Amino acid sequence: MTQSADQSDFKVMVKRWLKSHRLDYRWVAEQCGVSEITVRNWMSQKNIPPLKLQLLEKVMVQMPAAGTPAEQEVPGVKVNASLALTIQLVPELYTRLAERAAAQGMTMEALVAQAIAQLVQPPDAATAAALRSRKVILPTGR
Repeated sequence: MTQSADQSDFKVMVKRWLKSHRLDYRWVAEQCGVSEITVRNWMSQKNIPPLKLQLLEKVMVQMPAAGTPAEQEVPGVKVNASLALTIQLVPELYTRLAERAAAQGMTMEALVAQAIAQLVQPPDAATAAALRSRKVILPTGR
């Protein structure tokens, strides 16, 4: 199978996945750090660059399954994420986080970085195999 045939199947899968999650090309562009027109070109005629393709695969694997909320509300926490991450906390949560970091002999930034590092550990064997084979397995609701 050629790379363009693989990409053609993948593009169909992406389009279905986006529709099932009520997302659009603008959202994909934000995740990949490119313009919406670039994503439209990828989806219609050009090949998706390998690193962007891997990013899309990972996002598709890690996003909640269709029918579950993509964002969970946490009282006192506001998160804005694309290729940068901004976390806005109410003062009480900020203080609790700073106290926890200090108790562990860390800065708050180091504590948050450590927590994020744990979230992005290499995927389990099944997910890694799915990424290599271009098959996407969406997680079930937990």
